Amino acid sequence: MRDTIKSEEYFTNKLQSNQARILKFETLLTGIEPSNERGIRIGKGWLSRLHLDSLKAAYSAGAGIQDVYAHYLQFIDSYKDVCAPVDSAYDVIDALSLGVLFQAAKSNFLPGLESITEKFDSRDGLICCLIQSLRDEPLTIRPSQLDYFNRIAEGENPAEILSLELSQWYQRRKDAYWYNAHRSKNDTYCGYWCFEIAALSKIFRVDDSGFAQNPYYPYDLAHN
Repeated sequence: MRDTIKSEEYFTNKLQSNQARILKFETLLTGIEPSNERGIRIGKGWLSRLHLDSLKAAYSAGAGIQDVYAHYLQFIDSYKDVCAPVDSAYDVIDALSLGVLFQAAKSNFLPGLESITEKFDSRDGLICCLIQSLRDEPLTIRPSQLDYFNRIAEGENPAEILSLELSQWYQRRKDAYWYNAHRSKNDTYCGYWCFEIAALSKIFRVDDSGFAQNPYYPYDLAHN
């Protein structure tokens, strides 16, 4: 178990429920006419959400890194077809950040991430930094909607900035749809994981040993 908020039983039930719903939507999609673009988009949208939730839940429950990676591939395969500019930036940032953490296998998912980035159509500095790193391009640091990244763009010490941001990360995400999910009666909680800080620690070669005990930092995923 990596999560400290919910029990092993909770995550086992969550993953089983998600898998049943995934199979349901996959079955429904096989029966939809190709001309029904709206139906296909809705179905794949649900699949992408379920796969991302399953990834987080599996990681929270202590699953092996390869199992988490399998969920990631399924998430990208669904999300690349339905990503849109109105989507949550947090999901796009998670998709790219996880890509950086799984970078050794990027040939399997980089085209999907490039499609997501193109469809989201963002010039956000953090998003640009993540995709440039995945493409092995020189980093062009631009402003972001996230203030802490702007401090990095302005040349401040990445190690100090990331350490401070991680200490405040959850409380700074009150606008995220998943904030306080652990209090929901609908079992929507999958775990709170700051994949972006792990990805940026890797990109900027920050010593993250001091982050290992932070409950939101995916330390073993950052070192897989």
